Amino acid sequence: MRIHGLAIVLRMYDLLLRDPNIRTIFDLTHQRDGTQPRALAQAVIAYAENIDNLAALGPAIERIASRHAALNIQPHHYDAFAIALLQGVRDILGDAATPEIVAAWTEAIGLLKTIFTTHEEEIYKARATAPGGWRGYRRFKFELIVPESSRISSFYLVPADGQPLPAFQPGQYLTLKLDVPGYGPLLRHYSLSSGAVQSNFYRISVKREDAPEEGIMPGLSSSYLHTIDTPGLLIDVAPPAGVFTLPDGERPLVLIAGGVGITPLLSMLERIAATQPNRIVHFIHAVRSHAHHAFGREVRDFIGRLPQGQAHIFYEKIGPEAKLGTDYHHIGRADPAWIAQNSKASEALYLVCGPRGFMRATIQGLLAQGIAPDRILYEFFGATDEDLLTIPALAA
Repeated sequence: MRIHGLAIVLRMYDLLLRDPNIRTIFDLTHQRDGTQPRALAQAVIAYAENIDNLAALGPAIERIASRHAALNIQPHHYDAFAIALLQGVRDILGDAATPEIVAAWTEAIGLLKTIFTTHEEEIYKARATAPGGWRGYRRFKFELIVPESSRISSFYLVPADGQPLPAFQPGQYLTLKLDVPGYGPLLRHYSLSSGAVQSNFYRISVKREDAPEEGIMPGLSSSYLHTIDTPGLLIDVAPPAGVFTLPDGERPLVLIAGGVGITPLLSMLERIAATQPNRIVHFIHAVRSHAHHAFGREVRDFIGRLPQGQAHIFYEKIGPEAKLGTDYHHIGRADPAWIAQNSKASEALYLVCGPRGFMRATIQGLLAQGIAPDRILYEFFGATDEDLLTIPALAA
């Protein structure tokens, strides 16, 4: 499988994505750049190598099941996956795909389906039975749209039925079912950027991404959202999901955000300010410039409520409108060595979110400074991000 795994997965996707209903589930940008096929190939290899010790895959299964539940994955999706994967095995291996090998993979995929569908059904039931909860999708409307920076806007969503909303854990995200003119339906995840304990709305904050001139636009969904300029549009939304959440307890926290990666960490900071005012918190936000800086006022407000809270804002570029000590504190990039040196609490947890390159550099740097891997938490954007806790893989 290690030799042919990627080729098999690529063939599988070629077959699977011919179904337009299944294609909606996937971000085709990740298909084009190869990250999704590589991620799945690694996951399949890990499953095959741990088939007799599935407990070792527990954290990965939890994370993937949560993401699947956010996408409303159903048993028939696994059946389509099995058919496509087995055909990929036959097509790539040719005569080497003996009846015994195909039968073994059929059994392994059946077991995988049982594991995930059982766990995902538990998630669906828990979300549906929670106060204000629901299963599948619920109709919301855009109540308010607020520009936060030159490229980021916040969208306030309220339930169209006027009924209460379930509580969520800071750091979680919503899945939006969008119908993009000229493209069609697609599903996208956006972190909840408000951590209010009780609320009759959800807030997401979205960066408008530039798009290439041809092909599938990386910013297809964000560009569409930024065309919405009047409230009232209806949209289908799945319940809050995700396992990158505010850690329980009183351990000191170092929240490290790059650009729009601030959104889940801002939610955590707001919740801490409301419920744990004595917790030690270092909040670090790296942005390009004052024009790109979102939520500066909110961060100052929340940190001001924390006697043991500190904020450090890094600007790569300084303009005349930026005020040192108020808008920003440092010039340049947030160096992991500086972060480790200035947050020396031996028991602190480091939570990182931002663009892939930012997370890779930050996490690799923290590891190089001697921060143990089990003290570094970060938002996953795919199975390949497991490598962010492995310095050799990062250097490759």
